[in-house]
Amino acid sequence: MNKTTGFLVTAALSGALFTGGALAGPTIDLDYTGATHGYKSGTLSNTATSKNYNVYAGMFAFNTSNPVGASPITWSSKLDAFCIELDTYLDKTNTTYELKTATSHFGNAGLVSSITKLYTGYESSVSNAKTSAAFQLALWELINETDSSYGMTTGTFTSSKYSGARGIADGWLSGLSSQSEGFDMYVLTSAKSQDLLVFTPRPPVSVPEPASLALLGLGLVALGLRRRSARS
Repeated sequence: MNKTTGFLVTAALSGALFTGGALAGPTIDLDYTGATHGYKSGTLSNTATSKNYNVYAGMFAFNTSNPVGASPITWSSKLDAFCIELDTYLDKTNTTYELKTATSHFGNAGLVSSITKLYTGYESSVSNAKTSAAFQLALWELINETDSSYGMTTGTFTSSKYSGARGIADGWLSGLSSQSEGFDMYVLTSAKSQDLLVFTPRPPVSVPEPASLALLGLGLVALGLRRRSARS
């Protein structure tokens, strides 16, 4: 029985500039090497498109090679990933992907925000086949659900399978509103394979420490006294 497989990629941020122009972005070659933590098998139903899927859900691994072009990603030799497509099969041979911004790919700032919150809040919990499948299910739910609320047993995108993993996914989806967005997201696209998500950590916001603020206040007081003395 044929099953689709797919991915979500993590990588480090570099100082290179990236404009995200159509068909002009940097590229990277990926080779599929297998499941990172194992996977769960089950079925999905999308009533909005009248389609059913018999799929594996879980994290998978790639080897990387041949990076080309200025990129915001510093590629390591390996990537772990989940898929974002259900209608396209993964090409498991060496495949070239182009890097684009997530906003330009999805055209939906709210969706990009939700996926970023899912990654920021729960990616660190992915450590075995069950949690790996749960993350994949939650990601598919965010991308494919057309109702206003998320859940794997309600709405237009559902599943009655993936025991255990489905409940974890629902818990993560219900907690999205309390999560922050600590990453920037990009998409790796290929005409012959599933599209992949790439996350880079956002630079920390610089906040003055209390001691620095106190020194600044003393400096302003001293400046005021000096100006008053000069007038007298």
